[in-house]
Amino acid sequence: MSQIGARGQALEGKTANEILNYYYPGTSVTPFPDNHLIRVNIANLVNSVSLKTIEPTGQFTLYRGDVPMGENPEPFGVYSGDTTALFTNFAGTVVPALSSPTAKFAPINPETAWTVRWETSTTTIAFTNGATTSRYKYGQIVFKSVKNLLTSYLAVTNTLRLHDEYLWGIGEVPSSWPAAALEAQAIAARTYALGKLSRIRSECDCNIYNTTVDQNFVGYAKETEAIWGIKWKEAVSRTFVDADNAFTVTLNGRPISAFYFSSSGGQTQNVKDVWGNPIDYLQGVPDPWSLDPQINKRYALWSRIVPQPTMSQAFGLPDVVFFSIDSRTATGSISSITGFSSNGAKVTLTGEVFRSRVKLPSTWIHNSRPIIRLPLVAIDCPEITVPMMPLCRI
Repeated sequence: MSQIGARGQALEGKTANEILNYYYPGTSVTPFPDNHLIRVNIANLVNSVSLKTIEPTGQFTLYRGDVPMGENPEPFGVYSGDTTALFTNFAGTVVPALSSPTAKFAPINPETAWTVRWETSTTTIAFTNGATTSRYKYGQIVFKSVKNLLTSYLAVTNTLRLHDEYLWGIGEVPSSWPAAALEAQAIAARTYALGKLSRIRSECDCNIYNTTVDQNFVGYAKETEAIWGIKWKEAVSRTFVDADNAFTVTLNGRPISAFYFSSSGGQTQNVKDVWGNPIDYLQGVPDPWSLDPQINKRYALWSRIVPQPTMSQAFGLPDVVFFSIDSRTATGSISSITGFSSNGAKVTLTGEVFRSRVKLPSTWIHNSRPIIRLPLVAIDCPEITVPMMPLCRI
């Protein structure tokens, strides 16, 4: 699904079901059980993070270990709203440190994991990772040390109900969009998340990431946005069938792989051109709304300059003096591109690998040309100006 296309169709009066049936041809929008818990990674590959309650009267409870939802062991301690908990990874363990302007705390022995819970009716958690502070209202948070062959690091997850609590926090599109576009996004996001429940990924201790690696999950900030946040929450709630079931994009009674992206170059990609394997409901369809600058102001037409060092690193060459676009998909996006070095070497990449390595928003690349700059004493290696068509994120 093209998110900009969904917005454009909603502005034309299409319903959420019509939008979803258009972008996932051959599928149905049907009730499906979604009363599951989902484990969302909210910080990964970090050394330390902290949390406290937003409300001065709030409190949180700390438990040793990774405590499954539904189990209620003896807590390690209960802490008031002026207490900050810092969690640090140390040699494969997690060390909590508590601080407060009104109390002193003894050092705490490390564990491989710690769990934090709070009363959701009275407390909101402020979670700080580096310079970013996020708000979480539902479920619980687990801090775990994850080991690999070289090192260990902190993985932090928020476990909550997929049906409502998780979807209320999805920040994929502006809440000011038309209702049908919001409903289509909610159903697509639910469908995508259902496909991630089958395993816990060891590298993130999660079912799903909170970034566009999977879906942008921003927590309680989404539903509390000024003016518009309630519109998103209402749109999600309109997709409920009952407390345990909700509308989902299905094929033969099962949720599909509901990939979606921001906008296209006028036609969505055939997934076979991107990943090599065909999927019947992921065929390219016309997406003219993505080319409308009134609807898609940011990506209807845009350009980027790719510096020479980035180009050479992308192709794995000492420099790139020339490149050629070798082939395109049926939608006009690049499927193959070759870079040539001054030493005669050349390397060919797929369009998607090239896009990822040079951090371009899409593989719809047109009118590319080198820029040769002439300094006082020598000719610089060229930079590449790449005027682009719209974004495609799958």
